[in-house]
Amino acid sequence: MQMQIITLRASPSAHRLVPPPASASSSNLSAGRCFLLRPSHSRCRRPRSLRASASLEQEVKERADSPSPSGASSQATRRDVRNIAIVAHVDHGKTTLVDSMLRQSKVFRDNQVVQERIMDSNDLERERGITILSKNTSITYKGTKINIIDTPGHSDFGGEVERVLNMVEGILLVVDSVEGPMPQTRFVLKKALEFGHAVVVVVNKVDRPIARPEFVVNSTFELFIELNATDEQCDFQTVYAIGLKGKAGISADNLADDLGPLFEAILRCIPEPRIEKDGALQMLVTSTEYDEHKGRIAIGRLHAGELKRGMEVVA
Repeated sequence: MQMQIITLRASPSAHRLVPPPASASSSNLSAGRCFLLRPSHSRCRRPRSLRASASLEQEVKERADSPSPSGASSQATRRDVRNIAIVAHVDHGKTTLVDSMLRQSKVFRDNQVVQERIMDSNDLERERGITILSKNTSITYKGTKINIIDTPGHSDFGGEVERVLNMVEGILLVVDSVEGPMPQTRFVLKKALEFGHAVVVVVNKVDRPIARPEFVVNSTFELFIELNATDEQCDFQTVYAIGLKGKAGISADNLADDLGPLFEAILRCIPEPRIEKDGALQMLVTSTEYDEHKGRIAIGRLHAGELKRGMEVVA
């Protein structure tokens, strides 16, 4: 699983994050990428500074849309990156679909034993069989890095879905081929459309004996209309899939033996992230967690500037 991690240690004198010794690697992390920022837990006394606030979120949006002081915008796009969230109603198969995407992208060794529901790493998630916390991972397809956020499908954790939509430009809306759009489908789609995100609809489990993919697509289109989607958003790409078997296609009756059609739809339909390449460092942290081995971890998205391994960051 591809993940970029930066470790910053706290200065005992100024409560600031300072670089490790000069021998550390200095590889760059460019804007438009989602990654983990891992502060050392030894003497960092201001964890609150890593939390994203509503004002910071608004400031990031305003700066992203405003031109540079010279009058010419420094906005650019990262053509080698796509940021997506996979959203669905509970038990519509999105986490299983992510499992297949990871396996087919050669994230794991051929001889590596991998458990089912890879992204549901929390003990409570495995016990209940549902996703509770959003997880992020990445795969590479034809030279493009696809950052994927797997989100909860249960309505009790809808706030978790809404919170991570700031990190992406598009979503994969997974819909069961029998049930069609459900209440949580409506909720997550409404939020995604409000953000202006591109949507790829994935009709999953089309191998079920009572599957009705045509009805599901029509019902999903009607949902777009009800939610006042734009003409561009209503012209969504539909991909039919069997997430458990790792198959997909643009026709329910003619699936490929892999998820290639789904990956192609992501590259074609999800826009590249916009970045402010010459701007000051701006990172929107969407969640924090603690690991007894790694210490405090902040997960977010870099909107402007760049981070180098070991560089000093003042929050």
